[in-house]
Amino acid sequence: MPSLQLHPLPPFLRQPFHFLGNKSESIAADEFRFATMAAAYSYPLLVEFKENDIPRLKNQLVKYFQSKKSNGGDCEVDYDSGSTTATLRFRNEEDQRNVLGKATHKISSDKWVLTMTVRVPTDAQDAPTDKGNKKSDVAVTPTAKVQNQAEGRDDDTADEDLRSTSTVIENIPQVLNQEYLEMLVESILKNYDSPSANENFILEVFRDINSAVVTFQSGKENADFITKCTEHSTFMKKKLSARPLEVTDQVVVEDDRNLSDAILRLHFEGEGADVEDVTLNKMEESAVITFKDPQDVKKILKKQHHIKQKEIRVYPFYKSLGIVLYGKDKPSLKLPAAISEPIEDPVWRYLTQNQSAAETVHSNLKKHFCSVNLAKPIVCLSPESSLLEQKNAKALIKEWADTAKSVFAQAVSKFKSLKFVLESEVWEESEKEINQALPNKGVLVVPDKAKGVLHVVGLVNDVNGLEKTLSEVINEIVKRAKREKLSETCEIKVTRSVFHLLCQDGFQNRLLQVYPQLKMSFEGGSPNLQVEGLQQEILAAKQTLLDAVLSLKRQTVEVHDFLLEFLRDEQQEQLTEVFFTSNRIEAAFEISAYKVQLLAVSDKNLKDAEDHLRRLLISQYIDVEDTNVLGKPEWKLLVSQFENDNSMPSSRTQIRITGQQVVVSGHNDRVKQVSSKLNDFLTQNAQVEETVVVKSNTIIEYIQNHNTSLVDQLQGKVVVSYGKEAIHLSGSRVDVASSKTSVENLVSSVFFDRLQVAKPGVKKLFKEKGAMFVSTLKNSTGCLVRMVDETLGGQDNLAPTTVQTLYQLQTSDGVEIAVCKANMCSYPVHAVVSPLSPDLKHSGGLAKALLKAAGPQLQDQCNKLINSGQKLKPGNCVITGAGGQLSCNKIIHAVAPQFDSAKPQKAQALLKKAVLESLNLAEGHNCISVAVPAIGSGQGFPFKLCAAIIVKAVKEYCDERFEDNTLKKIHFVNNDDVAAQAMKAAVIQEFGSHGVSQSQQTKPAIPIKSPLVKGVGSGSFLCRVQTKEGLDITLTKGNIEVTTTEVVVNSISDDLDLNKGAVSKAILGAAGTNLQQLVNAKKPSGSANVGEVIVTDGCKLKSRFVFHSVSPQWDNGQGTAEKTLNGILKDCLGKAEGDGLTSISFPAIGTGNLGFPKDLVASVMLDAIVAFSSSKQPKHLKKVMIILYPGDTQTIQEFSDEFQKKFPSASGGSVSASSPQSPAGPFSKVVSSSGMHETKMGNVTVQVVTGDITKETSDVVVNSTNEKFNLKSGVSKAILEAAGPAVAEECLMFGAQPNPGMIMTQAGKLNCKKILHLVGQSDQVKINKAVKDALQMCANNYTSVSFPAIGTGQGNVQVKQVADAMLDAVIDVFSQNPSSALTTVRIVIFQKQMLKEFHTSMQERGADDSKDNGTIWGKIKSFFVGDSTDKPQKKSDFSIVPQKVDPTCFHICGDTQANVISAMQNIQKLISQEQNSVSINDNFILSLSDADHQCIADIQKTMDVAIGIESKLNQGSITIEGLHKDVLEASREINKILSMARDKDELKNKVEQAGLMADWQYQQQGVAFQSVDPLTNFQLEEALKNGDLKVTVKIQGQDYTVNMPSGPATDSQGSVLQIKRINRLKDEDEPEHWVPIPANTLIHVVTIAAGTPEHNEILKLFQASCTRTVTKIERIQNPVLWKSLQVKKRLMEKTNGHKNNEKRLFHGTCEDTVPTINMHGFNRSYAGKNAAAYGNGTYFAVNAKYSEHDTYSKPNKNQEKFMYVCRVLTGDFTTGQSGMITPPPKAGATSLQMYDSVVDKMANPTMFVIFHDAHAYPEYLITFK
Repeated sequence: MPSLQLHPLPPFLRQPFHFLGNKSESIAADEFRFATMAAAYSYPLLVEFKENDIPRLKNQLVKYFQSKKSNGGDCEVDYDSGSTTATLRFRNEEDQRNVLGKATHKISSDKWVLTMTVRVPTDAQDAPTDKGNKKSDVAVTPTAKVQNQAEGRDDDTADEDLRSTSTVIENIPQVLNQEYLEMLVESILKNYDSPSANENFILEVFRDINSAVVTFQSGKENADFITKCTEHSTFMKKKLSARPLEVTDQVVVEDDRNLSDAILRLHFEGEGADVEDVTLNKMEESAVITFKDPQDVKKILKKQHHIKQKEIRVYPFYKSLGIVLYGKDKPSLKLPAAISEPIEDPVWRYLTQNQSAAETVHSNLKKHFCSVNLAKPIVCLSPESSLLEQKNAKALIKEWADTAKSVFAQAVSKFKSLKFVLESEVWEESEKEINQALPNKGVLVVPDKAKGVLHVVGLVNDVNGLEKTLSEVINEIVKRAKREKLSETCEIKVTRSVFHLLCQDGFQNRLLQVYPQLKMSFEGGSPNLQVEGLQQEILAAKQTLLDAVLSLKRQTVEVHDFLLEFLRDEQQEQLTEVFFTSNRIEAAFEISAYKVQLLAVSDKNLKDAEDHLRRLLISQYIDVEDTNVLGKPEWKLLVSQFENDNSMPSSRTQIRITGQQVVVSGHNDRVKQVSSKLNDFLTQNAQVEETVVVKSNTIIEYIQNHNTSLVDQLQGKVVVSYGKEAIHLSGSRVDVASSKTSVENLVSSVFFDRLQVAKPGVKKLFKEKGAMFVSTLKNSTGCLVRMVDETLGGQDNLAPTTVQTLYQLQTSDGVEIAVCKANMCSYPVHAVVSPLSPDLKHSGGLAKALLKAAGPQLQDQCNKLINSGQKLKPGNCVITGAGGQLSCNKIIHAVAPQFDSAKPQKAQALLKKAVLESLNLAEGHNCISVAVPAIGSGQGFPFKLCAAIIVKAVKEYCDERFEDNTLKKIHFVNNDDVAAQAMKAAVIQEFGSHGVSQSQQTKPAIPIKSPLVKGVGSGSFLCRVQTKEGLDITLTKGNIEVTTTEVVVNSISDDLDLNKGAVSKAILGAAGTNLQQLVNAKKPSGSANVGEVIVTDGCKLKSRFVFHSVSPQWDNGQGTAEKTLNGILKDCLGKAEGDGLTSISFPAIGTGNLGFPKDLVASVMLDAIVAFSSSKQPKHLKKVMIILYPGDTQTIQEFSDEFQKKFPSASGGSVSASSPQSPAGPFSKVVSSSGMHETKMGNVTVQVVTGDITKETSDVVVNSTNEKFNLKSGVSKAILEAAGPAVAEECLMFGAQPNPGMIMTQAGKLNCKKILHLVGQSDQVKINKAVKDALQMCANNYTSVSFPAIGTGQGNVQVKQVADAMLDAVIDVFSQNPSSALTTVRIVIFQKQMLKEFHTSMQERGADDSKDNGTIWGKIKSFFVGDSTDKPQKKSDFSIVPQKVDPTCFHICGDTQANVISAMQNIQKLISQEQNSVSINDNFILSLSDADHQCIADIQKTMDVAIGIESKLNQGSITIEGLHKDVLEASREINKILSMARDKDELKNKVEQAGLMADWQYQQQGVAFQSVDPLTNFQLEEALKNGDLKVTVKIQGQDYTVNMPSGPATDSQGSVLQIKRINRLKDEDEPEHWVPIPANTLIHVVTIAAGTPEHNEILKLFQASCTRTVTKIERIQNPVLWKSLQVKKRLMEKTNGHKNNEKRLFHGTCEDTVPTINMHGFNRSYAGKNAAAYGNGTYFAVNAKYSEHDTYSKPNKNQEKFMYVCRVLTGDFTTGQSGMITPPPKAGATSLQMYDSVVDKMANPTMFVIFHDAHAYPEYLITFK
């Protein structure tokens, strides 16, 4: 590609673009060869026209003859300027003919017309002139350098040198760039014959004439190129034309440096050239040299030229185009520098603000290649780049600065600035007036306030036209200013409204007629009239105005405060206009801070104004249901909209809030409209709470887990929380209403069913495997299954919480202080304290744990508090609800301070404040118990310091509220050992060390109920139940006046006398006389209507309020008494709930003097409470108590029966310890022995014994003492002396410290672990409380305790009262704490005669023993304790059904009923797979005692099995049902019980035998001998038999060691008893034929010689029915058994009245049992071992044949068999039956006498069965084969 070179234009010529094409890589880039191109056009025409001076005519001729106007085509034109002819040469002949064929040819423009004639040239004369033959018509002249390069060429002729070597390409469109033209030239030259023709050329482009010049190395190349152009399609398509450039005779000399024409001429002539002319251009510093011979141009261009040793540059100049060809030496031109011209500031500002004027200036200068920058007053004039493109650019550049200044000055001179010098006081007004006076925007006011000058700028003509007008304006302003300077301003005390009224009456107009320039206004917000004018004008106006004001009529209008405020907020003139003037009432307002006054000219106008005002203005009051709505942004926006709807008083409203009301004031119609809308908003947006009752919590859980979308949608509108069988919605009324419908629909869409399974172990099974079962059921059916305890109304999935009580005490006013280690989330109190940061975010620690257990609604409550604007600081507290899985009802959020060791006092004070505020909040929200953690331990407080501050604050709180503290339990609870121990140390430090440490205990994870019955006296609760809404109903006995519920209900008469009626008198006595005064104050008339409820303060009662109900007299059901009673109950419950109270106590209203049936009152009361719970679903009231007087046993029984009837599953307590109607008390059957009575209550054994309490070995011995714990008389003296001085000193120390009336010391020398010293009491109620407190203190750490008979000594309390009080205390404590560690409670009585009263009291509280009297074990007990005779009793078949299994209830939820049914079936299937049943058949079941039955009952409970015991036809069986492993374990335990029963029965026989043989007696000093008890008798007899030297036995409940065989007996204290044995058998002789028995031998077996009469007698008896071979007959000599038989025989003879009671019978046995039978006789315990068809006794056969069967007499290894011949006391007998354990009673017997034996049949019996082991003696043993 040829290289492109851009050259600068000469100063006076256009700028061309030069392209140098190098087509051969072998030729150097700076070498060029040029060739001229000859014409190739063969069809000439001659054009003739007149002489003319048409510029560029040749171009016009080319354009015309190549266009369609001439009918021509591609052609060349030869024309010399000034000639009258031109030659055309066409490429095509056709074009030539067409041009000739056209008649006329004419070229025209706006200024001239050229007419031409065309013909074919005829000869040489028609050729162009000589001037035209210079070949300079179209020529290209190379640069000097190019000429020099061609210098070495071998030119053939001079003609060749003069031929043009350049081609002009014309008509070039602007879109064709240099590169395109270069490629076009190359394309034309590509196929040219001469290779050199397309190798080198120079292309120079001249854009301003749309032409380019191509220079070649020779004229021939140039001519060929021109010819080729016409053949090139693209060239022709672009409509380009090419012609030769003339050969020039001129050159341009540049940079002549002011050389003269003479020097130039001389120089070039000196170079051998013939100079024709020299034309100088001083401006361009150049010259044009014209030579006479064009050859001189070539010579000159080939040389370098120097004048005065400085080089001058020479270039060819072509006059036809007016261009210079520079080649590579094109010079560059630079734009001149910018200049700055200052202009007047006003004119400059005018130009910057007037775009049109500025455009005029820009336009004028642009013509002179100048741009104007008006950004600053010193204007910048800059040359434009187009300057360089001009022909005379160099000259223009040189003159540009002067030209620009001149043109700019001329442009600016068209504008004029008019200057006004003004004083400052008239400045603003003048500016304003001048602006208003300007006629159009073409003139601008330009202020310069700093100089006091105002310019008016615009076009000269405009400004000149305004000059006079503006001067007049200024003069007028100055004149006015001078007046204002002399004017004064005076303030006249006239209100706007009064002045307005005067103006309406024409006052102002009249005044201005006299003083037209006087000014009157209320500007500046002044309440008074401002008058401005000259002094004399003001004085006159003031006097006139005051006279007019005084003449006005006035009337004060009474309006309330809100309307006054509404009117006061308005402009008085506006009010006057709206209310009066617009209604044609001539009056005005005058409103002050306290009144509204009307002013008018006449009285009639005043009256009309007042009437009109009262009709128009009103205020309406709206009651606000929920004041929180008033804080909502929507409310504020609505109020703002209404208040701002219209600024006119006729439509504007004023809205104010006062207390619980919104007041709307304003125009009548508008107020009514706004009030209606506001009331609607308040109603619809009031925060309400609605509850959707749900059948089961399981449905709620199912919705939470499976149907969350709807609930999520609702969360944005309402707050959704979940309660017990309820979904709570809280929010605005409108949102709650719509949301409730959605939730109800959601709940109803869930399919739900209950499944009850009454099988044992199901609950345990689901507790162990429930998670797996539930997951399985969910996967298989998609259902949610939950095991629930419907009796509690909740899910049975709460695990017990382990509470470790480290320390506990009770303050003197009854507040329980405890330190516990436990989990706060499950700790059972009313409120827990949680440490939080001020933003109430549960981000960590205890707060985070509480949030997790409570659920997200806890954080929502806290966020709501923060969003309401409540700002918390360290030491502040707030309270919220709890919910979720938390055991508490409330959470107190305490903001703990950060501990700063540098400033510890401030942090400590804030921590103390937080604790006190927490306790105050708990008390204020009616909490009874509160748990406090180590607040502040997480904020840097050391544990010890933290604990000390907290405990000290609690101590201070308790001291301030001594005996007036509603908080009854304050527990310090932490789950951290360090914190818990720190708390314990702090409590001991602050409260003292008289408390006790407690062991770990397990409590149910349910909230602790308020100890509301704590003070109701010596009684305890009877029944308790909780409704499904969570309301606790408790029936208890006690004294209602000491109840601690928040409300106590009193029953009074209509005369309001509180001294009438037992309940009212008791309440009045406890409350004080102020209570009567309060009632009288409520009813000054002194009477009230029946059924009315009067509420008063509680005065001195522990209850806050008393509800006095005026109760009706019973009307025998004929009137409205029952309905009235029901109304009283409803009113009391409703008032309690409405006042936010949590608990209430009722007496048995109407059961006393009013005569209501007791059962009716019980039914009405319970029905009313349940109905209230169901209908109201109370949020506050949680406890309802019915308190019955302890002495009214009938009322207690009736209420208890009714309670159990209505609530069968209610938990129960003791009904009445002394009630004769009670079928069974809390104690078991009382068992008595010598000096002791014993009973049981659950696992606790209660013993009343005579003895010395100082000898007791229980864990704790109780001492009854005085308040100083130093009593030295009675029991206290004995205990203190026995314990030693160390205990006395410890008592002295504790007695000097604060204590609750009870201290615990070391045991000293006593055999116990601790001594509990309590202050003795002389009142039955106080004794009861003291015993209960002592038992509670011991209940968790000790297993046994011994009491004295408190109060029977110096207290002088009757023994029966003491017994009742102490035993009731035992019942109260262990009925509420059955899992206590205490297992033994002993009451030790020193005086034996008091034992009877205690025994009576125990029996009153004991179980009826009638069912036990006829059993064998009953007889054994009677035998042991000597409490009854051994008389037979009729015994029938019996059946003890399994303990009723509370059905395990499952709640199932699913999406379809089919899935729910499937889940129920799967549950039953899973349960069946785990169930088992086992039967135990054993006749000793019939011998089980009550204690055994109790053990079996305990097995049912502990092992969760169902056990049934049945006796049918004297056969016993036990059936066990339950889980596999439980049934197996239970069967093991029951078999152990049966084994023990057998052992007891055997022991009983031995004891009985021993009693027949001997009577062991003991003697105390000075007292006669007494028999020991049967068991001791047996033990002594056994020791004698075994030859023991010593034996330890119990005598009178104490251990004694007896020296055998004759005593004495000594106890551990050295007491001695004399012992003797009386042989009961000494009078019974042994048979005469017995041989002597060897010494020290109890039995002797003698072999009878064969053939002796004795042998023959026995052999004969045997062989009478049996033919077996007898090998040996032996006589059994056992004196003890023989004499026992004789004793029984004589007794039987006496009982039966005859002596036919003994028979000789046979008894077969095996060899192994022979020694036992010989020694001990027959044992019916083995009954059934061989056969038991007729009873479970010992069998004897009439014939030996029966007994010889192998079944009975089994052979030994030698095939020997054994059979006894026995003496059997058969006595009176009857037919036996299988399973009998005793003979049946005799028919027709008047007593309970039983038969002595039974037989197989009455006619000729073959079998006798006895049931008493002493009724048979093994006389002979026969050995046979």
